[in-house]
Amino acid sequence: MIAAFFISFWVFLMILFSFSVVRAFKEGAKQVQKLHRIPCYECDFFTNDYRLKCTVNPTLACSEEALECIDFEPKKVIKNTSSPRWDRFKGFRFSVND
Repeated sequence: MIAAFFISFWVFLMILFSFSVVRAFKEGAKQVQKLHRIPCYECDFFTNDYRLKCTVNPTLACSEEALECIDFEPKKVIKNTSSPRWDRFKGFRFSVND
């Protein structure tokens, strides 16, 4: 009788533990989705430097408050897309002559 009580109590505790783990994962996933909506990396004022992340709002950069940033400007120029060494080949056409 006592053994059955302890076994059922242990099963009850394991069920509660598993529900709390599932709930924690759901809340964590919701928080990660919220953080992925932070627009700082796509802003023209974002410097990608750890000392000054944003030139307009340095205290709000890369935080949850940045979701409501009124100074957001989409990047006009995508940096680091081409290397200067490839600029000399812009007008060059490759052709195969047999």
